[in-house]
Amino acid sequence: MMIFRSRGACPRPQLRWGRDAHDVLPVALSSVLALTAWVGEAATPEHCWTLGFSDRDAAKECFRELLVVDESPSVVAEAAWGLDDVQSANQAFRLAARAEPENADIKVRWGELFLATYQVADAQALFHEALEIDPVHAGAKLGLARVALDRFEAEARRLVLEVLDAEPEHAGALLLLARLALEVGDHERARQALQGSASAENTRQRLEAMSLMAAMDHVADRVPSPWESQALAIGPSYGAMFETIAHFYVIGHRYRQAVAQLERAVEVDPTLWSAHAALGINLLRINRFEDARESLERAHDGDPYNAQVVNTLRLLDSLDGWDVLREDDLILRAHPAEVEALTAYVRRLVGDAVRVVGERYGFVPDYPVVVEIYPRHQDFAVRTSGLPGIGALGVAFGDVVAMDSPSARSIDEGFDWASALWHEVAHVITLGATDNRISRWFTEGISVLEEWTTGPSRFQAADTTESRRAPTRMVVAAFRDDRLLPVATLDEGFIRPTYAQQVMVSYVQSGLLCEYIADAHGRDALQRILAAYRAGKSTIQAVEESLDISHQALDEAFNEYLDERFAGLDTDAFGEAMQEASRAAEQGAWEAAAEAAQRAVASFPTPDPPSPYPLLAEAQTRLGDRSAAAETLSIYWRAGGRSTGVLARLIELLDEQGRDAEALDVRRSLTLVAPLDPANRTRMGDALLARGESREALDEYLAAESLDPHDTADAHYRIARAYHRLNDTEHARRHVLLALEIAPRFSDALSLLLEINR
Repeated sequence: MMIFRSRGACPRPQLRWGRDAHDVLPVALSSVLALTAWVGEAATPEHCWTLGFSDRDAAKECFRELLVVDESPSVVAEAAWGLDDVQSANQAFRLAARAEPENADIKVRWGELFLATYQVADAQALFHEALEIDPVHAGAKLGLARVALDRFEAEARRLVLEVLDAEPEHAGALLLLARLALEVGDHERARQALQGSASAENTRQRLEAMSLMAAMDHVADRVPSPWESQALAIGPSYGAMFETIAHFYVIGHRYRQAVAQLERAVEVDPTLWSAHAALGINLLRINRFEDARESLERAHDGDPYNAQVVNTLRLLDSLDGWDVLREDDLILRAHPAEVEALTAYVRRLVGDAVRVVGERYGFVPDYPVVVEIYPRHQDFAVRTSGLPGIGALGVAFGDVVAMDSPSARSIDEGFDWASALWHEVAHVITLGATDNRISRWFTEGISVLEEWTTGPSRFQAADTTESRRAPTRMVVAAFRDDRLLPVATLDEGFIRPTYAQQVMVSYVQSGLLCEYIADAHGRDALQRILAAYRAGKSTIQAVEESLDISHQALDEAFNEYLDERFAGLDTDAFGEAMQEASRAAEQGAWEAAAEAAQRAVASFPTPDPPSPYPLLAEAQTRLGDRSAAAETLSIYWRAGGRSTGVLARLIELLDEQGRDAEALDVRRSLTLVAPLDPANRTRMGDALLARGESREALDEYLAAESLDPHDTADAHYRIARAYHRLNDTEHARRHVLLALEIAPRFSDALSLLLEINR
């Protein structure tokens, strides 16, 4: 059982959920079980649950009657659950399961109680126990499918199809199949799965089907949907329908529309705490923080056991102390310890990305981009929870970007924060250009393409010949193993991946597909596809109308393009050569290491780790050819390599050879990928000041001082020197005096003070 700490000073009361807990029933329930059942026509749990859709008070009375007339533990469990006494329901289900240990239905229903109260691990265990009793139990498989559904796992589809193979008309499985189809935009399959469900005898299934039909109308902009009034006629307080509609708006990036539906949900059913929670989460996604807090507090008051709500409220509490920079084109939220060091870089990256990417695609937003940067990855995870296919880099909610800070993970851990920010701002452009009506693969594809071609770590060709950024080995392997998806279903690679690396493969595949479209049909073709999405077209319609070819023909042409693009890349030879080079280096056989590393470069010239370039440069250095080593590392850097240690080594080699301009460019890259290292910022300031770029040098020195460097006197001295170069005597004097206050005999600072006073 997962236990989350209370937000306040006092611990929250804990549900006694553990399945090995004591068998002592709550006093009230024990008394009920002691009652003698009266004779007469009694209601059933199914009748009471159904009654709840039209008359909740009558349903409560129905459940109370069950407690009096039927002492069967399974019925008592249903009645207690219906009366919101989940503690008693849990205890009664335990008794029922012990009384009938081979009854799979009881275990499934008990698992559904756990699922409804966020105890997912216990729910899964019970569903598996039910399958041990009955390996084809549809309810158990669909319970596990719902767990996988919430986690955006492909397992959900497999389980649903297993049930339908055995029972083609199973209503619950068909409803889940329709939901899965809608999530990837397959409306035809969803419609087929829902045939007949909207007139099913089971009221819950009928309402769920109507909700999905209404959601289908909404995402296709057929609003208002006639299914809404039909559903409300059956269940006047059925707010879950609007919660379902909102879910599909969220899947499609349309957060404002999701908020509108969730507001309807809580208006129709003020006690639908899950909708209050979802409303709060989505209000945050559109930058309505105070409204979000209010909704989340209401959700917490009604249901204090929702972990997402508790964690998000904790996150909001922590954000109260953050700095917020508000400008016409940027709103930045960052931790006080990092905001001063990051502001200038964020301002420049966002401004450049909006201008460059916006002009390329014909959309420059007239509203500020909101950027939130989290120094703790756990906080970023809370901020983005509940979204499919979100990598560990960043996310764009329309005009709101949330991402990890450089302190959350480093470039050497695979996190290039500047490129990630550029990528997310590109999303702001494509989402804005399409009014958030865009497929996942296309917005990701353009962001990846722009990251490669215009971003801060773009491939910079060593000569005038146009070059391409090297693909990753896993993408080449996926292509050669025929694991890339056709354009019509490429979104599924993000939403419900079927193998471990499929999300990342889909990112790169989407970028390569956009690269191919721009090459073969012109960059204007990408704009035409954006316009088609804005007009409400599906992926197939947008592609076929914009490119004047079938989507199947696009897949064939793209495969031919990749054949040519990947020609000569030999991942097996690369791996063998890298192993050989590493072994030779460990033995100090540097000639053999250099030869093997050169073969690795020829087989797969990648800057991504493990990259052969640093190993080759080390061998060249050991062999006395420092000029060749500098050139090797320059190729690595121009290809997008950004390891801090490798860049520092390249700067050292370039400085030795008097290549000052190149060294400064590399230092810019180093400082950008590691902006929270005060030594990096200081050295960057020194290099800029030496070139007479005093204003930029001052920004670097101020950033270094904000990061609490070891030698604060030196930091103030350098700031004073930059101000002095800018003829700002007042600030120069203030900072040199601060330096002397810390170190009264600091000779350089004393000399600078004399110069200032003169």
